[in-house]
Amino acid sequence: MFEVANLLWSFLTNPLVAYLLLVVGVWAAVLAASIPGTGLPEATAVVSLTLAAIGLTQLPVNLAGLGLIVLALLLFVLEFRLVAHGALLAGGAIAFAVGSVLLFRVTEGATALISWGTVLMVTGLSTAAFGFLIWRGLAAQSLPLAQDVNRVVGQSGVARTDVNAEGSVYVGGELWSARADEKIPAGSPITVVKRDGLWLKVTKAGESKTG
Repeated sequence: MFEVANLLWSFLTNPLVAYLLLVVGVWAAVLAASIPGTGLPEATAVVSLTLAAIGLTQLPVNLAGLGLIVLALLLFVLEFRLVAHGALLAGGAIAFAVGSVLLFRVTEGATALISWGTVLMVTGLSTAAFGFLIWRGLAAQSLPLAQDVNRVVGQSGVARTDVNAEGSVYVGGELWSARADEKIPAGSPITVVKRDGLWLKVTKAGESKTG
């Protein structure tokens, strides 16, 4: 058990591993802020950033570099929210690259802990990924509404159960909860006159009551 703990500690305190965990945490945090509610990005961000923090606290971290990476995260999120046509994305990419280079202090006689190749590859992948995310987000915003919840008003359907104070009707290919002023027997044709949340107000087909 002690050897396993030592191996895990050595793994987490490896500069490259700590850096990559930080990058994954940044990616997940941007996704969580841009597309909230799914739970997976949030959980990934918490776990990755926590593991990255364990390693970074044991390494010669330059706060200026870490701050630039955080700035890049904010710029990526703002690009998605504000639609700056790539300006904030470009700024975020530059901040990310510079922050990655400066993340670890280099002591006298030591070499850089993160290679330029790794920095350029990760920065390029991050920029491309967030650019694709922003493009898809803009494309989705330009699409018409996939479903108009009020489209059922005025449509005809069939009562699946007796409808009075409550019941169910089949309209527009869907089963709805419904109410009516007068009892409508199951199997009767109906017309939707109003939608109230998840309920429909219906009448027998041919009647003109609108309640």
